[in-house]
Amino acid sequence: MKRSPDQRNTTIRSVCSKILVSLTLLASSMPLSSGALATSDFGPHRYFVSKNGDNTTGRSWATAWNEMDQIRWTSINTMQGDSLTIDGGVGRMIYRKPLSVQASPSSYYPLRVAVSTETQHNGQAVIAPGSDAIGINVSTGAIQLNGSKRSGIFVYGAKRGISVTASVPYPSNIKNIEVSHCTEAGVFVGPSYYPLPLSQLIVHDNATNIVSTHNGTPGGASLSKCWIYNSTAKINSDGVRLDGTTAAPSNAIAISNCVLGPGLRDGLNNTTAAATPTLTNCLLINASRNNVSSYSVNLQNVTSFMTRLNASQMSHNCIKLQASTSGYPYQRGSNVKQSIAFGGQVNIPLTAPSPYPTYPPTPPVAFPITVEKNTQFRTTGNTTVLAPTMVNPQFVTPVGLLPNQTPIPILMGLDFSLRPDSPAVGTGSAVTSVKQLLSSFE
Repeated sequence: MKRSPDQRNTTIRSVCSKILVSLTLLASSMPLSSGALATSDFGPHRYFVSKNGDNTTGRSWATAWNEMDQIRWTSINTMQGDSLTIDGGVGRMIYRKPLSVQASPSSYYPLRVAVSTETQHNGQAVIAPGSDAIGINVSTGAIQLNGSKRSGIFVYGAKRGISVTASVPYPSNIKNIEVSHCTEAGVFVGPSYYPLPLSQLIVHDNATNIVSTHNGTPGGASLSKCWIYNSTAKINSDGVRLDGTTAAPSNAIAISNCVLGPGLRDGLNNTTAAATPTLTNCLLINASRNNVSSYSVNLQNVTSFMTRLNASQMSHNCIKLQASTSGYPYQRGSNVKQSIAFGGQVNIPLTAPSPYPTYPPTPPVAFPITVEKNTQFRTTGNTTVLAPTMVNPQFVTPVGLLPNQTPIPILMGLDFSLRPDSPAVGTGSAVTSVKQLLSSFE
């Protein structure tokens, strides 16, 4: 006897229903340790680091990993949006092991790491691993690292405070960190596909405060709203140093809305002819040797201040540019526009070697530099390169009265905003004091 189509469909539905019930009962009887995944195990998850945790799963303050070297990086899945939260304690919490980031190098999503903003956990996270270790080391993958407030993370006394050498083609960024007293570099940035944004950093009193290296790739450091200084002249280290090969030209570093100084040997020290750094809306305060030293440079709305001589009664340069005789290209052009130079020597050559060497040798050419609407006062040297005359920009603080040996704390408190009747209104840096810069931190 043949079944009707309705009877066959009813039988099929009955069998399917029994199968589904059986599968449901089987799944509910399986323990999670057997490999079955509960819905709640899918991210995003928030993991925790705290000295007060029991160092188990890292999934709460109670079970938090209790040191930086106890983080189980394989548990954190950036693809599903997992993040890592650091306990800053009530006032501060000190970690003695380095934060060695082990984010996935193949993930398109950067690892998000931040200091907690919760009450009782929103103090300062201090990383003090000793002078043989790197405080924060990013050698693989991409990261978004945020102290969550000014100096929310403080790296002290390491070999390198922050070292970023990961070369994956995914952007990272680092924000709200203070770094000091490191024996090699406060911040070290290696060549990369993307420029590394460093914002709202306070970097001071390190062997070299910031080192950015390049090899012709478009990466390097990109500084915004940072204060770089030395609190004592005994440190005698540079603010930002550029190292690299004579490979294809690159900008290597961009610095905007920053204060470089006081207390530095060189504010910016570019050691390679292949790089042309850019400074925009920056305040440079009284380096003992050079506020800017480079082969070529782009300065836009920069304010540079120097006493007549440095504290050792020696001349120092508000800007020093060098003529390159090797590498590619032989000499890149410079630009100095809508900037103010008060004091110091203008050390810019009149000529540069011809970019097209021949035999017999081609005569030198004019040093390639473009200037526009600059103001200078009490400068010496090749001053007509910057501007035709001397004009007092008339800062709010009468800086012309300062002696050569002005203490660094006094230099930190100067106000370089322009008086309403200043002949330089509309030029110079929008950042006019250390206090103003720090008040702009988010």
